[in-house]
Amino acid sequence: MQKYLLITCFILGSLFQGVHAQKLKYGYINADKILSEMPEIELANKELEGYVKEINDYINSKNEEFKKKQTDFQQNEKTFSELIKKDREEELNKLAANIKQFQVDAQNNINKKKQDLYQSAIAKLKDAIRAVAKDNGYRFVIDNSNGQLLYSEDEDNVENLVRKKLGIVIK
Repeated sequence: MQKYLLITCFILGSLFQGVHAQKLKYGYINADKILSEMPEIELANKELEGYVKEINDYINSKNEEFKKKQTDFQQNEKTFSELIKKDREEELNKLAANIKQFQVDAQNNINKKKQDLYQSAIAKLKDAIRAVAKDNGYRFVIDNSNGQLLYSEDEDNVENLVRKKLGIVIK
């Protein structure tokens, strides 16, 4: 029994010694920066701009309609009977609520559209990062887009390798 324990300790010791002798190679990138440089994102942003403009134009027209009805109500309020006044107030309140709800729905749709448009570019970036890490022996690649990296050496920055893998020419 002691013989097996001694052999197990020897094997585990050898394994730990091998791990400590190995230098872990890590790198970092700013994924948001690289993503913004990808042609796919530029095309997606152009498409998204058109989508947002269409929605904003619609919202602006609804706001103009509301303002016109509100102005008409305010100018003629004193001439309305209580029944008409109440109906017009309800109409204005419903229109305002509809505009507000449309704005919320529109923002959700814009976020979904952006996510859909960016999805293939993000997958391509992840594949490039994985390939660069594997090809260059990196054990870790950290994304410092959010300022989460506290310390790094400039030589560990793998952004240019990822750009090269994606075919992005540095300007």
